[in-house]
Amino acid sequence: MDQHHGESVECKEVPDDKKVKLVALKLCKYASIWWSNVVAKRARKGKGKIRSWRKMKEKLRAKFLPPHYLQDNYNKLHNLRQGSRSVEEYTSEFEKLAMICDLRENKDHTIIHYLGGLNEFVRNVVHL
Repeated sequence: MDQHHGESVECKEVPDDKKVKLVALKLCKYASIWWSNVVAKRARKGKGKIRSWRKMKEKLRAKFLPPHYLQDNYNKLHNLRQGSRSVEEYTSEFEKLAMICDLRENKDHTIIHYLGGLNEFVRNVVHL
């Protein structure tokens, strides 16, 4: 995972069921020990292996992110405005926060959300 807790570029083309193994191999020190323990506990309880990338992300987030982290980033995303940023800077920040928050809204809602943060002049140009 990259610094924004999303998927790295090399992970984008990997099929979902293989991402779990790939990320598990890249975990370091304590995180690697913790993941091995999660896998062992599930096996002892007769639970199936975690094969879903979404499920693995949920487990990692629950363990390693402070409780306020996602809420803080949801607030940042909700209140994000272009302001003095360039469109590229605004877009980059929007995409970063959307990945961190793991937005699951449909594309139309995401576009409306994105447009709502643009400066009025830029928003009007985009609408044209």
